[in-house]
Amino acid sequence: MKRQKMSLKMRLSVLKRRMVSYLANLLWRALLPFLPWFFNEAHFEGLYRRKRDPWNYTESAYEQEKYQKTLEAIPQDVHTILEIGTSEGVFTELLLQRGKKVFGIDISRTALERARARLEAYGDQVRLEKLDIVRDEPEGTFDLILASEVLYYLGGRNVLLPLEEKFFRHLRDGGYLLLVHFYPSGKLIHDLFLERGRFTRLLEEVVFHPERDYIITLLKKIKKTDTP
Repeated sequence: MKRQKMSLKMRLSVLKRRMVSYLANLLWRALLPFLPWFFNEAHFEGLYRRKRDPWNYTESAYEQEKYQKTLEAIPQDVHTILEIGTSEGVFTELLLQRGKKVFGIDISRTALERARARLEAYGDQVRLEKLDIVRDEPEGTFDLILASEVLYYLGGRNVLLPLEEKFFRHLRDGGYLLLVHFYPSGKLIHDLFLERGRFTRLLEEVVFHPERDYIITLLKKIKKTDTP
């Protein structure tokens, strides 16, 4: 009897979590046209000035678990990474500790100043730059581009499809695009990058988490020789 009660409690917990995710997805879709006007440079700069580590990346068990899963999704042949939304450099440091060379970008000057202080010891293994990925053009070609918990701030198809083109240009042939966002909205975002047939999906994992569900998708740029 006790086991049945526990099972019912677990089922109710899962149902509640999925309902919250579903409602968050509906809200995101409803607000989509207005997101770029609210989540702009001034918003994020103000957020970082008011508080260090506003999402508690350094202490959150949820974020640490997501970081670990993200690291596990990075292929062995990746050496250079463009990290979109570097923030204060918490995940950047994990990449550097694994020998990766990282070009980190963010729209918040304050966040980048803190990232530079945090990552000073890594020298020219890391490069940080204030850059708006929607409006600006990053320099270089990379083995992997990482966009984690950032694309849903930028807008809908009219923004994300031009980004697909930009990411395609800045990846080497056979390079990778690693996307990590909350679920189920993240699934809609990630699938947009497959529409033009220039990427193929290598991995996709949905993680149902008590704090917030998320999805990890690894795409690979199709080599010119792979196209008909």
